[in-house]
Amino acid sequence: MTFVLKILGRGLPLCVLWVLPLVVGLGVACSSVFDGAAWPALFLHPQLWPALTLSIVTGSVSLILSTLLAFWLVAGLYRTRPLQKLMGGFLSLPHLAFAIGFGFLIMPSGLIGRISGTFAGWVMPPQWVTTQDPYGISLVGALVLKEVPFIVWLITSHMARNDISRMMAGQHRIGQSLGHGSASIWLRLFIPQILPRLKWPLAVVWVYGASVVDVALAIGPTQPPPLAVIIWSDLNHVDQAINSRGSAGAILLTICLIAIAAFIHALAKLLMPGIKQYCTRGPDAGAAPRRSAMVILISITVTYIAIFLVLAIMSASSLWPYPDLWPSQLRLAAWATLLNAPMPAVNSLSLAVASTIAGLALAVLWLETANEYLDRYLLVLSFAALALPSLLIADGQYQLFLRLGLNGTWFGVFLAHLTPVFAYMFIVLKGPYRAFDPRYRSVSLGLNTSTLRFWLTVKMPLLRPVLAAAAAIGIGVGIAQYVPVQLIASGRLSTLTIEAVTLASGGNRQLLAVYSLMLMVVPLLAFIAASRFERHLA
Repeated sequence: MTFVLKILGRGLPLCVLWVLPLVVGLGVACSSVFDGAAWPALFLHPQLWPALTLSIVTGSVSLILSTLLAFWLVAGLYRTRPLQKLMGGFLSLPHLAFAIGFGFLIMPSGLIGRISGTFAGWVMPPQWVTTQDPYGISLVGALVLKEVPFIVWLITSHMARNDISRMMAGQHRIGQSLGHGSASIWLRLFIPQILPRLKWPLAVVWVYGASVVDVALAIGPTQPPPLAVIIWSDLNHVDQAINSRGSAGAILLTICLIAIAAFIHALAKLLMPGIKQYCTRGPDAGAAPRRSAMVILISITVTYIAIFLVLAIMSASSLWPYPDLWPSQLRLAAWATLLNAPMPAVNSLSLAVASTIAGLALAVLWLETANEYLDRYLLVLSFAALALPSLLIADGQYQLFLRLGLNGTWFGVFLAHLTPVFAYMFIVLKGPYRAFDPRYRSVSLGLNTSTLRFWLTVKMPLLRPVLAAAAAIGIGVGIAQYVPVQLIASGRLSTLTIEAVTLASGGNRQLLAVYSLMLMVVPLLAFIAASRFERHLA
């Protein structure tokens, strides 16, 4: 009994602020499975099956392309030092802001269309369907360009560990001595070792692509839209019956994604003998694709820079006729609008900072006080918070908070933000924190140093880079939340993401560019600050 009370005392803040809203919210959302009227209404929806197919296809294609491009980049630019930091900088940009900027880039009157029009002598934008196309190509393109830096960052972070780096260097030398080229070494040695360690992060990427709402609203198809957009529309409807249909849709999407993931897992086991047989073939003297990898890296970098420049110019342009490459009039009226009505920015910043501080404090408190064998249970919950569609979690928390009177309050939205923020931060912190050398603590005990003083003067400075990185990730995740804010705020709280999605459906493009830039700049500054902490320590 004393042990149970001790564990509860250590984990009580975490249980109240994170575990209970997540677990109980999921339970409330899943209770919709017993709604007898919701399921027939869902299955009678004329766009259900095309929308479900579109969601799964766009999510799957974006994951496959992102993974292939990421490994192509890492294999071709193996041991290239700037790669990880460059991808980390790209990683800081929220999906929604990137998708809006990407739309400004590829739309018929966008920068690419203007450059083409200048050389071709066009006086009107071409009749290209480049955004919100029926096949979701633009949606897949935006997801791929955003997910490649994330997967590259995961791979390079894994390879940066001293033990793994030395092991891979040794395997590389052995492979070369046996006649294998760098391409063969990657295909037969490195990828089979790295890929299984990335299965959960890749699952998160896949589920996000198949269930994303804000990016799909900004740049995705409309007839039919992805299933997540239909569910989102149902959840925001005033009719309770349609709300129930949306809850059933969220459950259906979750079940389908879990079933497909289980099928892929079983298929991988069946194909494993053939994969092992291929990996033992050789030797193959083919070289890694260094030149093409550099072209891909430059293309991605140019795209990110172009998106930032387009948003910056658009935010200050009052008149920009086609096909001019530069606005004929520049005004800061949209920025003045932001300054005159700052609450969306204030709410976004306060929620992101508060959820990051709370998530960091909860993670450190847990890692300092709880036994390491309990981490596995918290990891399961963390991956559940990220790998399950956000629609399902947000719907459950909306129903739960409605009963608790938290809907429409800043604290309710804060708790919804904390769900993904803590999950990301705990996953980032767990490995380095648990690997901290316990001999430092033994020395401090011998010097009669208190636990708090040891943490402040020894442990925290040594772990400062990973703590700063976790905080930067928390800011990036917190600033980008849309689904939980829109549901739980219930129209009483506005943020940058809510305003950006609203304007993306048709509105003031200059103000949309301003909100998108704010969404990009805040996490970028957080990642720059985190990198400065790391350099200062070095």
